Amino acid sequence: MGEIVVLEREETERGELVLRRREVIDGDPIYEIISNGVFLMASTNTYSARQLSVLALDRVLDQEGLRVLIGGLGIGYTLQAALEQSRVAQVDVVEVEQHIVEWAGAYFGPLNGEALLDSRVKLFVANLATYLFKATGTYNAILLDIDNGPTWLVFEENEQVYGRPALERIRSLLAPGGALGVWAAEPAPDFYRDLKRTFFWADKVEVFEQDERGRDVEYVIYLAGKKSG
Repeated sequence: MGEIVVLEREETERGELVLRRREVIDGDPIYEIISNGVFLMASTNTYSARQLSVLALDRVLDQEGLRVLIGGLGIGYTLQAALEQSRVAQVDVVEVEQHIVEWAGAYFGPLNGEALLDSRVKLFVANLATYLFKATGTYNAILLDIDNGPTWLVFEENEQVYGRPALERIRSLLAPGGALGVWAAEPAPDFYRDLKRTFFWADKVEVFEQDERGRDVEYVIYLAGKKSG
């Protein structure tokens, strides 16, 4: 591995947020976002972030004009994968950190296909839990990539996004036949139990991708859905 260059360092209400670039010999540089000294995401997390969209939208059958909510912008891969489906008509993206929004435009655009410039995208800089309880209308799919998932949290306040009240609110926001997808850095059996208690169906899928050192890393995509009709 090559040199690590700090591109941005910001002090926010939620602590320190750092964007750094890791130079790779004979390869594209890797972008990493560090929050309060804890690794949050990297541009190498392409496959699992895209699978969050693919797996959830695959469960929304035989519908056009889909309205999608994405909680957590990150590098923009989940958004990119959703926009690649022609039946998606609108994607609302909720991201709490303005700096991540700015970095997605300034640094990550070539990686995510300039997803934020798509006319179907509406961006909200807001806390997701607050947004959920103020949202109106329904969504065909709700995709969550907040923090490192239900259990490996950098911010304790994000726990409320994965609790039963929030899950019940998400269920009410889903249109009939709608699906929820949740990215997790590690297995979360208690969260999975709550999904099964709250939704008509629930499932989990293990996904694997390689890190910058070529090692296989396992993540989990949790899925749940509302009964059709």
